[in-house]
Order: sequence, then C-alpha cells, then structure tokens
Amino acid sequence: MTWVKICGITNLLDAQMAVSLGADALGFIFAPSKRQVDPQTVQKIVSRLPPYTEKIGVFMDMEEQQVVKIARFCGLSGLQFHGRETPTYCKKFAGFQVIKAFRVNAQRGWDEILPYIQCNAVDRILLDTYVEGIPGGTGKTFPWKLVASFDWGNIPVVIAGGINPENVMRAICEATPFGVDVGSGVEREAGKKDHNKLVELMQEIKAHNADEYNAGKSSKVFVQGVKQEREV
Repeated sequence: MTWVKICGITNLLDAQMAVSLGADALGFIFAPSKRQVDPQTVQKIVSRLPPYTEKIGVFMDMEEQQVVKIARFCGLSGLQFHGRETPTYCKKFAGFQVIKAFRVNAQRGWDEILPYIQCNAVDRILLDTYVEGIPGGTGKTFPWKLVASFDWGNIPVVIAGGINPENVMRAICEATPFGVDVGSGVEREAGKKDHNKLVELMQEIKAHNADEYNAGKSSKVFVQGVKQEREV
C-alpha cells in the first residue's frame, strides 16, 4: 500500500480535506519557500488533526535546537531535511521520524545518498528533482525507474517532484516506492490546495492499492488451490 504525504499545507481546510481523503501525512514548510508557514499557524492546524496523521515539518540547514523547539511547539511527529544536513546531524532527533531529502536527476545526486544508507542515519529517504538553484518544490519529475534499481538497504523511499493526479499511477508503477509526496501537483496556487485535484490524486492511489491487494489475494488463492490439489 502506498503511503501518501501532502506537502505545503498552510491552512486547516486543506489539511482536513487531505486527511479526510486518506492522506497518511501532512507536510508543513518552515524553510524559505512560497509555501512557508509560521509555527503558530502550524500549531493551530495540528491541534485539530487526528492523532494517527503524521505531521512532518520541512526544514533546511536550521540549528538543531531550533528545529526541536519548533517541532515540540507544533506537535510534529516527523522532520524532513532538505539542506546539507549530515548523517550525524540527522541522528540527533530521537523521538521523531527523520526524513532526508535528496535532489536527483538521471546523472547526479545518487552518490550523496550512500552515506545515509550505510550508517542507517534516517528513517526514510525522499527523492526530489534536481533543478539548479532550487532546493525543492520545482514541479519537475526525474526518471522514476532509477529508484527501483537502487539498493536502499532497509530504508523506505518516498518520491516527490512533479507528481500529480495524471502521472501518480505511472510514478508508483515505475519507482515502486514506499510512498509519494505531493505538493504543487494538487495546488490551485502556491500554498492553496485544489480540492478536486486532491480527490483525483487519492482516487488514483486508492485504485492502485486496490489492484495490488487484489493481485496479492489472487496469488494467495492460486497457491492455496495448487496446494489443496496436491493434497487430494
């Protein structure tokens, strides 16, 4: 089943809509961005969300104590780092799910990931699309097939960058990720979600999950049938 994070949340209405449709996690951006939001606003939104929803703060090159201060004030469950945070830095946040984002394309970015895998520095890895001078939220895609051929060890991988209702099914099929992170692909403008696009996105993902479930169930029935036939 594909895990879903809707990122760039700036208001309660969008947050509640995403959760009601089945999003597993919401992302709140504290790094410089058109979707940046202040801790006071996030705290108010988080206080109105179900406890099972993952609340993830997005940070970039921020001092450790400041990250923890914001995370505790807002009631965050996870931290996503988009800057030059080292494996040692990422290991300092006990009690939080830690996600490290990397910008990749067909040629670059992949070698930077290896040290984090080798020392098991993070709980999840997020792949965004490399665009020179832009740390994230580009709306551009990267070659998803490269994800499936990379050795991730035991770390779940989330894909981002240009994912929208029209291409999410293809992205999941090509990359076979743990999850997807969608922001600009379900917006009507920066920081404001298009609820129709949210509905379409979640419908596509739920259809994929149902297909996976049914395929697994069919395989199980087939195997059981063969076993029973041999036992007769």
